[in-house]
Amino acid sequence: MKLTSALVVLAAMAGVEALTPCGSVATRKEIRSLSSSEWSRTASVLQQMNNYGWFAWFAYLHSNNFNVIHNCEMFFPFHRRFVRDFESVGQRFDASFVVPYWDEARDYANMAGSAVLSSSYLGGNGQSSNRCVTSGLQGSWSLGYPSAHCLRRQYNNGNSISPIYSPEYLQSILTRSTKMSQLRPAIENSLHGIVHLSIGGDMTQMYSPNDFVFWLHHANIDRLWFVWQMQNPQTNFWSLDGTVANGQAIGYGTPVTYYGDAIIDVMYPTMNNMCFTYDNVLTVTSKRKRDVKKCIPRPTANNNYGSLPPLVNGVFEDVNQVMTDAETYVKDHLVSQLPSSVLDKWFPALQTNNYTQADIPEPPVAPAESAAVVPTATGYVAPALPTDAADVAGHNYGAYFSAPEETDTTDDYETEIPVTSLADDSSDEASGESSGDAALSPEDATTVYSAAVAVPTHGQDDTYNAAEADSYSVDYHAYDLSDDAGLDGVGPTYPMPVPAPFTIGFIKMHGYSIKEITQNYELAKLFVDDMNAAKYQSPYAMTAQNISNLVGGVSSAAADLVGAVSDVAGDAAGAVSDVVDGAAGAVSDVAGGAVNAVSSLF
Repeated sequence: MKLTSALVVLAAMAGVEALTPCGSVATRKEIRSLSSSEWSRTASVLQQMNNYGWFAWFAYLHSNNFNVIHNCEMFFPFHRRFVRDFESVGQRFDASFVVPYWDEARDYANMAGSAVLSSSYLGGNGQSSNRCVTSGLQGSWSLGYPSAHCLRRQYNNGNSISPIYSPEYLQSILTRSTKMSQLRPAIENSLHGIVHLSIGGDMTQMYSPNDFVFWLHHANIDRLWFVWQMQNPQTNFWSLDGTVANGQAIGYGTPVTYYGDAIIDVMYPTMNNMCFTYDNVLTVTSKRKRDVKKCIPRPTANNNYGSLPPLVNGVFEDVNQVMTDAETYVKDHLVSQLPSSVLDKWFPALQTNNYTQADIPEPPVAPAESAAVVPTATGYVAPALPTDAADVAGHNYGAYFSAPEETDTTDDYETEIPVTSLADDSSDEASGESSGDAALSPEDATTVYSAAVAVPTHGQDDTYNAAEADSYSVDYHAYDLSDDAGLDGVGPTYPMPVPAPFTIGFIKMHGYSIKEITQNYELAKLFVDDMNAAKYQSPYAMTAQNISNLVGGVSSAAADLVGAVSDVAGDAAGAVSDVVDGAAGAVSDVAGGAVNAVSSLF
């Protein structure tokens, strides 16, 4: 089967405007909601797929088409088709196989602590100098592309992972995006990219499908597209604008890169061989009720959320026990916790009720379209599919691949992102300066904004510039302790952290526009400032430390956070005594010294 869909011989795709319902539809679940037997069967299929050479095959496909499936509006359609192809191959090994997804936003404040990255599921960080993963699903695997190697990971902050994008920010993107050319860059330049960077290793390479995290991640990215489609189906469901990689306009009849299906044929899960859905996708809709401020009843097993653990100090103590998708849960939470001014600014059309399949409009009839960019053949062939009686253990996939030597891109990546948890007061971030609007101060909480914050639209001028990429830098701080950022000792117990930025190497690899990356990242930082200034407590923000008293309560924070470090504790105690003695000049030293001492713990 030379350079055709892995399963194209199994079914012909429907015509451009036709909708053919699937005979059976698989439901993709969040990986932590799988039963032990479901996960065991899933892991068994994945092991067999690797033995047969399918992980190497899909890593090759992704790498070979990399430059035409990112940084353009082919991103969503290609990856939906790609994940479905992987899933279809798995179903040849076990008909019950379904690709799960990882709702990473639940873990945004402490992703390294997620059960998904434990030995029970996918294993954790790479070990030793070779960065090989030694536990979990792929701990003993040998991967075949681009050459034989172990699965490698290298977290972006030592053995921890810097904060990623919160479910609240994702919900804001879903709410504010009104067309594909807004949604795609907003998601690709935030959650999509930072998860790849956070995990590191194979995940930061073009052959990232080697890591099963890739498949969990892209199933989740696809789920977010479907959630957005269903949040306002009359407007969003068939939304398609923007361009493909060569600058041509994208359209319903544009072929999906490599596969050749018309894009319209992959836009409707449950139709046209997209025989899957998600466990939460039809839980989104009509307009939020405005100016109604009331507490949300304790979620029970009988509502849309399923069974939830209680909130303690406004947060879930263990997000691994939360069996509902984060961006779904926070919708009602946002309405109950935020003033109308903030809702108007960041969630202008928040949906809280349900649309159903009956609300999806009829598909448009597509005109003839220009072809998408499809790379030329390279002579690679797909591995064999199993026969019904095949035992694939020990299958030699070397017969199907003659892979090139692996290219060393280590020097192109800043896999260690310097993280200073407490901002220096002299920095632009600490002073509240940004290229966007000023952060919302508590005094401005009742201000009515004339318009919501716009989502940048990908345009023809959003092109890669090597000189701009070389000069790109971000002075990253997880927490902004400036006066207007809300962290003044009376704010949320667990403030919302700023997500980590992209690295220069990652930007160059994708050919991203620095303008577009900067626009999206500045909006994300502004969003965090506004949430903290409004005293919003994200239910998913629990971290290892309580930093709410670092400003306005230095001595208390020092006692709480550095008591185990005797020299720091001694310095803090001595500084406090100076304040008590009335040494006015020492007050600033207390604040600066204690905050700097505490910062080493984050």
